[in-house]
Amino acid sequence: MQNQVNPGHDILEVGQNRMELVDFRLFRIDEEGEKKEGIYGINVAKVIEIIKMPEDISETPNTSEFVDGMFNLRGFVVPLVNLPKWMDILEPEELDRKNFKVIITEFNKIKVGFVVHETTKIRRVSWNDISAPELSSVSSVDSKVTGIIKVENDELLLLLDFESIVDELGFYNKENKEISVEEREFNGDRTILIIDDSSSARKIINNALIKEGFKTILSENGKAALDIVYEGKYELDVIICDVEMPVMDGYTFTKTLKSNDKYKNIPVIMHSSLSGAENSSKGMSAGADFYVIKFDPAEFVNTIKKAFKK
Repeated sequence: MQNQVNPGHDILEVGQNRMELVDFRLFRIDEEGEKKEGIYGINVAKVIEIIKMPEDISETPNTSEFVDGMFNLRGFVVPLVNLPKWMDILEPEELDRKNFKVIITEFNKIKVGFVVHETTKIRRVSWNDISAPELSSVSSVDSKVTGIIKVENDELLLLLDFESIVDELGFYNKENKEISVEEREFNGDRTILIIDDSSSARKIINNALIKEGFKTILSENGKAALDIVYEGKYELDVIICDVEMPVMDGYTFTKTLKSNDKYKNIPVIMHSSLSGAENSSKGMSAGADFYVIKFDPAEFVNTIKKAFKK
């Protein structure tokens, strides 16, 4: 049995700064021996479907200890990531693995299945209600939490940085991870604003551009990036913007920027893990000049060149 994920069509209207996410649960035994329920979320736009734990899982030698193996999903070979194990969770003994769920994701042109204990619902939230994590509050997974949402009974839902998890587990090959510009066409005198809440994505993009002599400015969300633009301290030649970000998403940032006559001519490259014509169309309708899927080195570099020449 499988569940297709069908988000409401009204939830991701461009510029509404809203999203839908899959609410899933992971159970743990804490230091006092008590059973605790962790609440987590992943953007619906990254989820293909949710299935029961597959019965036929093939072992994969020379892979991470957190990868349980591979399984066949209608002709696609999908790696199975044990998310509780990756998060160093001590699972309650009474949990039956056969009842676990697998969230099938696709982003950055890669399909990956994540094992979770339970999925509950699809939530509709505003990016404005998602706050950046304080390391002290999520110490066990602080480096891979991109946002926190307060839900029922003042409990916290954590948004995990699935892109960084996939990167850490080695699913991106060397070509995907190393973005480079083959020829210096602009003499390193251009300034690029990079907006992305994923530390992994920021690092990959920033390192590549610095290596080629470009000046870079980093921001973790659209609201902070708008403050940088409005401050007027930097003369920006290009803006590289993610879609999914706490506080203000990329669609809203771009729409807001392009509605201002003073800044509307700054080229915006929407650089997202969300593939598909629908997401690209939303990006362009928000005012983006280009929409590029992470991490396609050739397309990324060519798009930067086009943006500089625009």
